[in-house]
Amino acid sequence: MKRKNSDFISTAEASKILGVARTTVVKWIDEGVIKAFVTPGGHRKIRRRDLEEFIKKQGLHLPERVRKKKILIVDDNPDDVKLLQTAFLAASDRYEVHSASNGFQAIYKIGELKPDLVILDIVMPDMDGFAVCKNIKENPETQDIRVIAVTAFPDKNKKKKVLACGADAFFTKPLDLEALIKKILELLK
Repeated sequence: MKRKNSDFISTAEASKILGVARTTVVKWIDEGVIKAFVTPGGHRKIRRRDLEEFIKKQGLHLPERVRKKKILIVDDNPDDVKLLQTAFLAASDRYEVHSASNGFQAIYKIGELKPDLVILDIVMPDMDGFAVCKNIKENPETQDIRVIAVTAFPDKNKKKKVLACGADAFFTKPLDLEALIKKILELLK
């Protein structure tokens, strides 16, 4: 069975989302009103972010099924990143998961992606999670991003310090995935 790439939308899917005929979507694509591309097989495909941009530009309500929640996992341990990415596979229709391996990369990706939530390791080389969290929460453009701080080296000072930096929650490794998912759902309501 072929797996659909959720980053791309067919004209039929776009017509359902927009509430117009498929031929109208095709016409808008041909006129350049909606950005799209043609596959080698001759099918028009729309990038999800281009459809979202079109919806916003037209002042239309963005349906929740189109707008996936973006989660950025920031951790210098690739095994921890893979574990968290795997935890979201079953909900890939609702969540778009990205990763960064250090604090500097996290700051760049936060600016680029505008995630809804960041799962942030505190102990990382160069720029630690405290600095990243503080940067997120002190910037008016990113201050509403939810931050869940995690660490394999817990102590009362770290928890206190990261919560003072603005983190919304604190977890220790190894992660209790069930409790973490519950907190994520709560924060992203």
